[in-house]
Amino acid sequence: MDKSHLSSTNDIIMTSSTGSYQQEPRTPPRPPNQVGQVILYGVPIVSLVIDHNERLCLAQISNTLLKNYSYNEIHNRRVALGITCVQCTPVQLEILRRAGAMPISSRRCGMITKREAERLCKSFLGENAPPKLPDNFAFDVTHECAWGCRGNFIPARYNSSRAKCIKCSLCNMYFSPNKFIFHSHRTPDAKYTQPDAANFNSWRRHLKLSDKQPADEMAFAWEDVKAMFNGGSRKRACGLFNGHGVFVLPPSPQPVRATLIFNLSTPTLTGPQRQRKEEGGRIMSSILNQNRAKSSIE
Repeated sequence: MDKSHLSSTNDIIMTSSTGSYQQEPRTPPRPPNQVGQVILYGVPIVSLVIDHNERLCLAQISNTLLKNYSYNEIHNRRVALGITCVQCTPVQLEILRRAGAMPISSRRCGMITKREAERLCKSFLGENAPPKLPDNFAFDVTHECAWGCRGNFIPARYNSSRAKCIKCSLCNMYFSPNKFIFHSHRTPDAKYTQPDAANFNSWRRHLKLSDKQPADEMAFAWEDVKAMFNGGSRKRACGLFNGHGVFVLPPSPQPVRATLIFNLSTPTLTGPQRQRKEEGGRIMSSILNQNRAKSSIE
């Protein structure tokens, strides 16, 4: 494939110093198991340092910012975004309980990084606008499903979830992301990997940048592209920012009482079924009459 039209990594258009890709100033590292606090959409979230990384309590995020969404919705979105939870130890769980992030009855808790928490909340509460990239920019991507394949993901062509925006580097054919992970070529150095279940939405987990250690700007842009068209069919709850710049969720709707409707219509019975029903009725009538006779004698 002629890559003369493709821009290099350094051609990514960066925002100003207040943009989303501006790296935050480094703060002195906290010792492990020391409770911290991160403001996420105006809501304080408890954090702990785990393996030298500050991680936030996913359960607290789900119970506050994402309380209008079900567990399955949050879980599926997290998996689709490639966010991996780190389970805290019993000691860390007790710390989270005393900090008020987890209820006393909780038995485990997953922790995610601040960047992952921002991505997860943004996919539900924010507008997933495409990152500012040159029109001729393309990500060099690869997957290892079946015999594997390599191609160029062109964000300018990614205008819908089924857009054919990936050009195979071997056959030059275009595929949508969910179809590209099922497209492979058997090359001499290829190793076959048994693909998982045919879940077309799993492309975000299987499709990766060819560069194993990309720059932060490249990695963040790739994350933003993968977050597009990943909202599902459910409309998100409309929140408001109050005068202090704090994101306020609307009150939870009142529970709706469900009314059970039973079908009382008599099904059509065949001849043998009708006979068994009539015989059963006669037996029940006989038993009831015997009971009445005994009651009258007593």
